[in-house]
Amino acid sequence: MAADDITVENLRQLLHIQTELREQAETKGRKAQRVLVGLLETFAPDEVDQRLKSARPLDSLPVEELEQLVRQHIGNQLHQAQVLLKDSQSAKTLQHNRDQLDKLRSQDESLREENARLVSQVTSLEIERNNLLNQVTALQSVSPVSLEQVMNKDDNKQADSEKSDARPPEPDWMMEWRQSETFERDARILTMIGETGLARRPLIEAQAAEMFGIKKAGGSIQALLSRLGELKLIDTFRPWEADGAGTGGRFPDLVRLAERGQMAYWLLTGENPGMNEYDLLLERHVSPEHTLLNLQAADVLREAGYQVNLTPPDVNLPDGGLFKPDLVLIDGQGTLLFVEVERDTDKNVEQRQAKWRNFYQASGGKMFVVCDNRSCMRNIRSEINYCLGNRSLVVSLTNLADLQTGKRGDGDRIWLEIKQKGND
Repeated sequence: MAADDITVENLRQLLHIQTELREQAETKGRKAQRVLVGLLETFAPDEVDQRLKSARPLDSLPVEELEQLVRQHIGNQLHQAQVLLKDSQSAKTLQHNRDQLDKLRSQDESLREENARLVSQVTSLEIERNNLLNQVTALQSVSPVSLEQVMNKDDNKQADSEKSDARPPEPDWMMEWRQSETFERDARILTMIGETGLARRPLIEAQAAEMFGIKKAGGSIQALLSRLGELKLIDTFRPWEADGAGTGGRFPDLVRLAERGQMAYWLLTGENPGMNEYDLLLERHVSPEHTLLNLQAADVLREAGYQVNLTPPDVNLPDGGLFKPDLVLIDGQGTLLFVEVERDTDKNVEQRQAKWRNFYQASGGKMFVVCDNRSCMRNIRSEINYCLGNRSLVVSLTNLADLQTGKRGDGDRIWLEIKQKGND
């Protein structure tokens, strides 16, 4: 069953339960109304007759107004009892009246408590209904069709890529490269870069070492990449503004196929290369550093067993707001999850609060956040608590710096903190 089918079926079941609870609440409200009308018919028949003549029968009044009428007539009868006492009415009759009044007061108090409980239950059901509607809207915006299109490896290649038997003559530099002793190894790495779209040099070196059966990437792999650079087949670049990374260590060198490298890939495979992972995400994120953090977070989440969509569509919310998730996951049960990826940097408070409110609406209160380090994780936890208050939600938090040192949460999971607030 598709991911959205499972989730929508769950939502339908919740909506069915909500309808049954609402019907039970309305039934109890009608019962309370009937009890109050019966009391008025017994102790205030004149009031009943008067309202019938005015075409406004008692069973058309809300419970609160019926309660006021009961209180009013009980007070009148108490006053009459006190007058009768002064006129030397028997103590026995007065005591009987007092007993009746005490009984009525007890019934009235019970009805008031029941009515308050029903009002609270209806309010909770309204909140739950709104959350369900928000989740449905989010699911409709991020359909499994769009997820599969982005997650599919072949979709990283341009739509017009196709093999062609009629190729133009190869340029001189390509023929010269083919004749070199290192061509086969060079071509295998260049093809791997073009197929995977990998941009981070350490990952390219590690994958190349595995491809050649080398235990650990070392000088031979580094020399091979340097040679591809000298041949003007790849470009190496460093877009970072700082030296260190928020997750520890240093920012890596990045690699992309140069114009000549893209041509070489086409001549070798008959296809256009896949989109470079860094170039693919840079337009979606605020900085090169945030782009890298999304790539690193996606690596960790895939290793944990999630399917990861790096370029999910925006989610239009029912209240007119817009939520732009950093990542969208599908877990082992086929459930769709939204993830935000955060760096430990200064941020605009108002924009942050709007972001967390939109995240809450789109996810139905099931929020996942990946941070670069422990300090960032603490700050994000405080932001969410301050912004969303006592709303019912579950927030799963983790940070890459601690994960890289081997730290894990309960059950050896990557989520280091899971905070639940509100109703269970």
